[in-house]
Amino acid sequence: MTTYLAEYLPTADDADWSAAACRGDRHPDRWFPDPSESFDYAAEVCGRCPIAAACGSYAIATAQTGVWGGREYRRGKVIR
Repeated sequence: MTTYLAEYLPTADDADWSAAACRGDRHPDRWFPDPSESFDYAAEVCGRCPIAAACGSYAIATAQTGVWGGREYRRGKVIR
């Protein structure tokens, strides 16, 4: 069974999550890298996303971990 990143995205708030550039991504592990792993792939996708700023705000407000809006977060705090 293929897992898509869309399964991890919220379904309701102020952002239009259906417009997220990562929505159809088939590699959700790239959005939740280990500390020693690069997040360049995710950051590149986020760089062309129309809701990147809202995505980052969501990560902070809801204490997310992983790559959101082109930055990596741990429990809602930017780590890189």
